[in-house]
Amino acid sequence: MIKFLKYIISALISFLIDIGIFAILSKVLGFVIGDLAIVVGTIIARIISSLVNYSLNKNKVFEHKNDSKVDKESLVKYYLLVIIQMSVSALSVWIIHKVTNINATTIKIIVDGIIFVINYIIQKNFIFKK
Repeated sequence: MIKFLKYIISALISFLIDIGIFAILSKVLGFVIGDLAIVVGTIIARIISSLVNYSLNKNKVFEHKNDSKVDKESLVKYYLLVIIQMSVSALSVWIIHKVTNINATTIKIIVDGIIFVINYIIQKNFIFKK
């Protein structure tokens, strides 16, 4: 239970970074590149927030060993998950926004909330498994 609480705190920190950067970029870039700003904003925000999240999850949540071979392996697995998660998030937000015209940030919060639970299970059992 403590591990999941740490995961929630780590995710909350990363989420605030992610959603803050996304909200700013989707508005600013929206004036320049239109709806494509949703995808670009998602990618840039996720790259930045994932660096923070990987470090917190590896060192504080799952207390993963510092063996360099394991670090490389967990990093590759983690970023594979990030790429899949980012793609699912960006595509889902873009499609739902196009169909419903609901605010993209609101949609992103809901979509990423669902992805959050799935990611915990994958990280605990596959990426940072001791």
